[in-house]
Amino acid sequence: MPRVPIPRVPIPRAGLVAILCLLAAPASAATPGFVEDFSAGTGGFGGGSAVAQVGSGGVGGAADPYLTISNAAVGNLGAFSQGADLVGNLPADGVTGYTFWLRDTGADDALEIHVGIGTLSNFWLSFGGFMPPTGSWQQFAVDLGNQNQWVQIIGTGTFQSALASSNRILFRHDVPPLVQNPNPIAADFGLDRIQVLPAPSAAAPAISAAGRAALGVLLCAAVALELHRRTARSRAPSA
Repeated sequence: MPRVPIPRVPIPRAGLVAILCLLAAPASAATPGFVEDFSAGTGGFGGGSAVAQVGSGGVGGAADPYLTISNAAVGNLGAFSQGADLVGNLPADGVTGYTFWLRDTGADDALEIHVGIGTLSNFWLSFGGFMPPTGSWQQFAVDLGNQNQWVQIIGTGTFQSALASSNRILFRHDVPPLVQNPNPIAADFGLDRIQVLPAPSAAAPAISAAGRAALGVLLCAAVALELHRRTARSRAPSA
């Protein structure tokens, strides 16, 4: 049988640029190795409790800032962030857990801090609570690879699906039994240096979500410039 040629459909240059830009534009994704040290503000944390950046007294010492989460009156004590470097499709992004530092600020409170991850329709809380020391910092960690260390407090769905679609990370006080509504308290605690695990090797430094977006813009500009040059050359009169 004779071979039937398949017609080639040309893609307009503007369409090609758009396609390349879509490929270059990063989706919201957690960044292994990223550290939120609150040097630029509150890291997007908010919620029912008051949150504020304290300019000194963090893990690094007098000049190191940290985040304080507080309730002047009895209420749910906690705050969450939807920061692009902290949440996303965690298994696909290679995220295996988080480390963070806690401190019981102010008066000595009977605090038990839990980490939450997921979405408003499928949310999980770390089963073991972390007790921050009064007047000093201590590092803690949660492991996303062990479902037995987590309990579902909102919605339905699997733990893996919650990790794959996570859009918020939460730090809150609660005592068992762990349910959607935590035990209220008037207290405060400090939070510092949330690190997304695993940390990259020195040969492959992490690029933040903002950095990936900037690289995407530069790539789009370079492609558009090259296409403009080719168009100009093709239209130039021959000698």
